[in-house]
Amino acid sequence: MDIIPFYLVTGFLGSGKTTFLKHIIEQNNGRYKIGIIQNEFAPVNLDGIELRDLKKPFKILEINNGSVFCVCLLGDFVVSLKSFVEQENPDLVILESSGLSDPIAISEILQSEKLKKLVYLSTSWCIVDTLNYPKMLPVLPRIKHQIAIADSIFLNKTDLVDLKQLESVRKSVEEINPLAKVIESEYCKVDTDRIFTKYGTENGFKNKRSAGLNSAGPPTLNARVFKTGRTINLVNLRQLINRYIDQTIRIKGFV
Repeated sequence: MDIIPFYLVTGFLGSGKTTFLKHIIEQNNGRYKIGIIQNEFAPVNLDGIELRDLKKPFKILEINNGSVFCVCLLGDFVVSLKSFVEQENPDLVILESSGLSDPIAISEILQSEKLKKLVYLSTSWCIVDTLNYPKMLPVLPRIKHQIAIADSIFLNKTDLVDLKQLESVRKSVEEINPLAKVIESEYCKVDTDRIFTKYGTENGFKNKRSAGLNSAGPPTLNARVFKTGRTINLVNLRQLINRYIDQTIRIKGFV
C-alpha cells in the first residue's frame, strides 16, 4: 500500500470547516477516493449527516465524544485511522478536527509506529471566522495554536465584515503565523486544484514518481512534543533546545 497524504482542517466552532469539506467533495467529482474523518466533541455528529446528504462518493469515519488530540481518545484514534486506511484504501485522508481541539501534536501522532508507513501530514488548513475572530481570540488560546500550525489560512465570512476589520484580522493572523498562505473566502468556496498542490495532477495522488517522489514516500522523520503547565526556567529551556538543535530540522513553540 502506498503512503498517502493526510490533510488537517482546523478552525473554531462555526468557522466553516464542514462547508469547506462540502466544496471539496462536490468539486472532486470522483477523481480521487477521499477518506473523511470527522471529530466532534458531542455524542452525535450532525456534520456527518450533512456531508452524506450531498450524495457524493467518499468514505467517512466518525469519532465523537471528545478530541482525537486528547489523551482520552488518542489511542483509539490511532487504531481507528490505521484500520480505516487499510480497509478503504483512499487516495487521501482529510481530518476535520473538532472546533475545540488543540492540534499541536498532529505531527507526533502521524509519526507513531502504527501510522507512519500509511499516512503523512501533507497540509494543514485553518478556517478563520473573520466576523467573530476579534472577540474569540483573547479568550481561546487554542485558536492561536490552530493558526500557528497551518500551511494555508482561509479568512472566511469576508462578506460579513468591513475592510477595516478584515485587514485587522489578517494582520493578527500573519503575526501569529507569518509563513502561512492567507486566502480570503466567502462560504469557504475553494478551488480544489488550487489547494491540492502536492499531488493534484491528472495522474492522481498515488503517482508518486510523477510528483517527484520515489515509491518509498517521504523520508522518515521523528517528532517530539514537550508540554508543561509549570513555570519554565529560561536557562533550562535553552539547555533543552541546545540538546536537540543539531539533530533537528525545525524547532518551534510557545512559551
